[in-house]
Amino acid sequence: MIDFTELPPDGIKFEQLVRELLVRSGFEVHWTGVGPDGGRDLVVVEKAEGMLAPFQRKWLVSCKHYANSGKSVGLNDVTDINDACDAVGATGFLLACSTQPSSTVVRRFEEIESRGKFVVRYWDSVELEKRLSCPQTLPLVYLFFPVSAKANPWHIYATYSPSFWAANYKDYLLYLGSRTAHKFPSLTEVEEIVRRLESIKLPDGEDWNRHYLRPRAVYFDDKHEQFSVFADYLYSKEGRDEVLPPNELDKVLRDGMGLYGDETGMWYLTSWDIRYVECLQISDHFHLDHKDYYEPFMQQYRLGMARNQFLSDMK
Repeated sequence: MIDFTELPPDGIKFEQLVRELLVRSGFEVHWTGVGPDGGRDLVVVEKAEGMLAPFQRKWLVSCKHYANSGKSVGLNDVTDINDACDAVGATGFLLACSTQPSSTVVRRFEEIESRGKFVVRYWDSVELEKRLSCPQTLPLVYLFFPVSAKANPWHIYATYSPSFWAANYKDYLLYLGSRTAHKFPSLTEVEEIVRRLESIKLPDGEDWNRHYLRPRAVYFDDKHEQFSVFADYLYSKEGRDEVLPPNELDKVLRDGMGLYGDETGMWYLTSWDIRYVECLQISDHFHLDHKDYYEPFMQQYRLGMARNQFLSDMK
């Protein structure tokens, strides 16, 4: 269960949550100006493939965060829907709320939609939680609701292959693969792999100029007990000069060495595939787990093959 009272009552974090949820769900999202209640609405473009040709619909999204008080969204909270939609050229209106709309609001929505000009929908707390439980959106729970997420840090989903899985761990989306076994790698070892990545001290930066080291996949060769780890180093153009080179990363990751070791030897030899990716972090389309970081490399993730080269080959 997600406790929406973890978000501050001013509604800013809730608006950010809804925006990120829409972006990760494939919508094109833009902020509008500050609204009369101090909040900012969203303008969302929904694109779809029709039977004859593609089409799209523009939505005006209004965010109402009342979880801290527990009150429902009333008629006074959603006035002038028609004029607001006309002002931005929207043919759809979506209310996203952390509680629920009142019965009078639901009836009002039905009346507006019955006139045929606008499509009107609402996402209450139950619907938001359901939409946050998908593989591509579950990392948002760890970002925005750390207390709620702490109870269960792992969510694992079957894929088309019997030895390949999608997983959410903390705020990461990653794939897990194995060579011959029909079970995913030991989560204890995967957690150590993520901990190793997180232990690297990256340069500081502003929100639009940060450095990120994001795990993408972990492949386990269970025949030889070896790991192949795939991660992306994300940075902005402005932060290019501060990017840590491969040899600095390798001081922590120790490519080709054991994940563990003692004075008598090492075990779980681990190869690290770190891809450097320059990205425009101020873009509305930027997010840390964009599909472009996964889709072109699914075969490599599934088979444990380097996307280009492993870390030791880059030094």
